[in-house]
Amino acid sequence: MMDDDRLAALWALDEPPARDPAFVPAVLDRLERRGFRTKVVRLVPLFVATIVVCCMIAPSIDALLQSDGAALVIAAAGLALAVRYASGKLTPIR
Repeated sequence: MMDDDRLAALWALDEPPARDPAFVPAVLDRLERRGFRTKVVRLVPLFVATIVVCCMIAPSIDALLQSDGAALVIAAAGLALAVRYASGKLTPIR
């Protein structure tokens, strides 16, 4: 056996595997974390705006609850649409 053949045989033993079993889950985990951060960044302004609106309408909640019920249904429908949009199941009309 020549020196070149011995070196080639030694280098062949040290080659990395064709497929790294830890790489794919690591990449998928990183993608999921990035998607989570994107969703949180997208939803934070909506939650802040919702809190501000709730604080602004808090004094009139008593009047809303004492009304005939139509205003309460409209407010509940608006809140349901906001929650559905925030969850990403409802896209805005363009």
